[in-house]
Amino acid sequence: MAGTVTALDEITTRGAKLRTRVHDLLAAHDYAGDIKTRVLAAYVAIALEHHEAIWLLKENNLRGSAAALVRLMFDAWFRALWINAVATEKQIEQAYLDQLKFPPMAQMRDDIKQAYFGYPTREAEFAAIVDKFFELLKTTWIVTSSYTHSGGRQIARRFSGDEVTPNYSDHEVAQALSLATLALMLLMRMFFISMGKHPEANETQTLLMQYLAWYNDRG
Repeated sequence: MAGTVTALDEITTRGAKLRTRVHDLLAAHDYAGDIKTRVLAAYVAIALEHHEAIWLLKENNLRGSAAALVRLMFDAWFRALWINAVATEKQIEQAYLDQLKFPPMAQMRDDIKQAYFGYPTREAEFAAIVDKFFELLKTTWIVTSSYTHSGGRQIARRFSGDEVTPNYSDHEVAQALSLATLALMLLMRMFFISMGKHPEANETQTLLMQYLAWYNDRG
């Protein structure tokens, strides 16, 4: 039916609104000029730009290129988390000077999990949620890497039957956009907490939870 709003349309609109809002929250403050803050702020700026680029590529029907950028959103988030809570001052300076060899992704995930969730807890349910979340991140990294590095997932969607014609379903694109928004919002929340901007962090968390509730409800 003409004029029907699809799930992809809604995810596109909601993602753009969230990006605009967290950008406005970011722009409301100045941040200290120490090296760690500059590195973290740079990751935020990179992620915001990549997120907007994904939307522009999608709007221009360049779906493969949009999918290829999703992993870069998670890359910025992972590196920011690692720099924020794991890296030494020397490693932070090396990252700023592009002289740091980051750990392999599996090690970085383990470091991040330990740094942010490694404290003792009696809440078995929470521990199970954390484990499930990090397993999901592992799978997400593998899938998004395939699109970024021209792997099998990207290759398979280069054909429509026997013709070399892009074949990316609306559902696949919707998933890619939603993952990009998830990475952006998680990164923004961490950044605001690190900067001591707790009202902004709380609003970002609320917006993220509302988005996830909507996304889960729509099935």
